[in-house]
Amino acid sequence: MFGINPGQHVLVVWSNPVNTEELQTFVEDLKSAVGSSGRVNVENADMLLTSKHRASLFDHVLAGVLPPFTYLCPVDTLGEALRILKPNGRLTTRTIDPSTAQTNLKLAGFTSVSEPKNANLTDEQKRDLTVPVVEVTCNKPGFEVGSAVKLSFAKASVDKSSNGTMSVDKTPADKSLSSNGTWNIDLDDDLELENPDDLLTEEDRTRPDPSTLKVCGTTGQRKACKNCVCGLKEELESEDQQRAEENRREFKSSCGSCYLGDAFRCASCPYLGMPAFKPGEKVKLIDSTLQDTT
Repeated sequence: MFGINPGQHVLVVWSNPVNTEELQTFVEDLKSAVGSSGRVNVENADMLLTSKHRASLFDHVLAGVLPPFTYLCPVDTLGEALRILKPNGRLTTRTIDPSTAQTNLKLAGFTSVSEPKNANLTDEQKRDLTVPVVEVTCNKPGFEVGSAVKLSFAKASVDKSSNGTMSVDKTPADKSLSSNGTWNIDLDDDLELENPDDLLTEEDRTRPDPSTLKVCGTTGQRKACKNCVCGLKEELESEDQQRAEENRREFKSSCGSCYLGDAFRCASCPYLGMPAFKPGEKVKLIDSTLQDTT
């Protein structure tokens, strides 16, 4: 099934309209494919940008793979899918407009975008189709978004004519390079430079809250290490719980499908983990629903 292997973390991105029973059956089949060591998440396409999944979390993203195959992922949604995929992770989509789908995938930063191939649909899925449906796959590059590599433009070499002493190779275009390979910039004395203070906003001048500057002595980041004893772990958990409480108070369903069950709920939904309920029914939230399980 879509090349899903045991132990993988898979995200299913669905959009309205969708058959509730078909989506739930599809998710159960995926859970069987990844096994107990894997995981399957389900997100509404309209909520993906606000779900705040951490980067490089998923091995495979399945977008619009269920009928009616009319949803075309916009570039910003695909860009978010790229961010949360692991390096070399895969995205699979099914569509009736392969040209637009391929263009959006490339603009979002995906590589190895495949040529459209016939989607392996069931007889039930083919029943109401009037146009062919194709499947397109692609990959995230094998490096993380934002990675940097140092480039060396001036390489030292041995000058055979000077008894093995070192010299710097220069091309005619490198006349601005000094003898040690660094750039020389000649500024006109009459050049008027911008005052650096004028570039600062009031927000830039505001002193940060010292509590937000606390980092872990092991990781060097505002992220607790495995054996945290400095209190940062508890502090971060408290912040997450406060954020979840604020989200619960301000929560408004964008898709209007939260009552149908977990298969239709986004990662930030306060009803996550609760059984389905009738539309309009008053639902009481328990403390455990405010805990981030991701």
